[in-house]
Amino acid sequence: LISRERGRYSSLHGALAGGMIALPHEPVAAPLDDAEPDELTCPICYTMFRDPVIPIDEPRVYERDALLAFWRRRPLASFFGGESLASARMEPALHVREQVAAWLAAHPGHTPEGWTSREPGPTSSPAELDRLASEIAHLAAVRRAAEAAEAFAADEDRDPGGAGGEALLLLRAQATAVRLRGATGHPARAAFTGRYVRCDDLPLLAGRFAFAKQGDPDKMLWFARNGFWHAGRAADLGRQTGFLIVADSAGAPEHIVGEWQVAGPRGSGFVPAPGLRCEPDEAGPDEGEEGGGGSGGLSGDEAEAEAEAETGALPSRPLRAATEANEGTAARVVEGGAAAAAAAA
Repeated sequence: LISRERGRYSSLHGALAGGMIALPHEPVAAPLDDAEPDELTCPICYTMFRDPVIPIDEPRVYERDALLAFWRRRPLASFFGGESLASARMEPALHVREQVAAWLAAHPGHTPEGWTSREPGPTSSPAELDRLASEIAHLAAVRRAAEAAEAFAADEDRDPGGAGGEALLLLRAQATAVRLRGATGHPARAAFTGRYVRCDDLPLLAGRFAFAKQGDPDKMLWFARNGFWHAGRAADLGRQTGFLIVADSAGAPEHIVGEWQVAGPRGSGFVPAPGLRCEPDEAGPDEGEEGGGGSGGLSGDEAEAEAEAETGALPSRPLRAATEANEGTAARVVEGGAAAAAAAA
């Protein structure tokens, strides 16, 4: 029996050695020839460069539009952290664009992820990059002015001719009226869209001016120290609550780029409203929103009643106990806001 088994083993060994029997094996992965190189990919949007730029104050390469979107949210911030940049000036990264072109030529059947075609399109001119840098610098200046104005307002020994006074002048140079426009996804919330007039005679809230809706002073737009802009009732002015909110620390509402959220029916919380936007609106009567009516087809009182009935206590109402505006200031702002809005109307 032992001899017979030894014979079988010898035969099997010979067959293996001669290649007559193939043992199962793990498949070998094919080389990833079409894998897009990390060094040719933007660290912000994770797509291959089409219009690469280099900030002169930071030796890193970014996709132009991705960097601008980041800076419009956080002007002059470094994407990788650390101190803010001194300038938003950029230069075209032509050598990187050439490397992308060479890689595409070596991979004729590949369209980079996120591209609609293999054509990268034109590169930005120095003049265009300078114009965009000026835009970002302005956004950064307005945000710094808001911070300085807030400190100025809290300083009992403030000097009107100092930096705080200059900050106020810069804030006053921004739009005196803005328009909240776009679909809210909820008829009652449409009452909070429309034209808002800046209340220059009211105290600043968290370093920003408050705005009152033209023709409806019970609705106002303001910024609170939780980092949100709010559109809501004048009675809640300065508090961390509202029917329309957006997480954006822009120094003026026309600079908001974040996505707005809208308070839904009772208990449903807030839902995104990507179609909402805030734009400067220096002239013209109130156009109305969502189908031609400032309250979506309801009168102001009807929309307000419906909003109250459906929403009840808004999800953010518990934050009222931690409101950043003291009651005296809030009362003065509410009283003055009503007068300012009535005058604007």
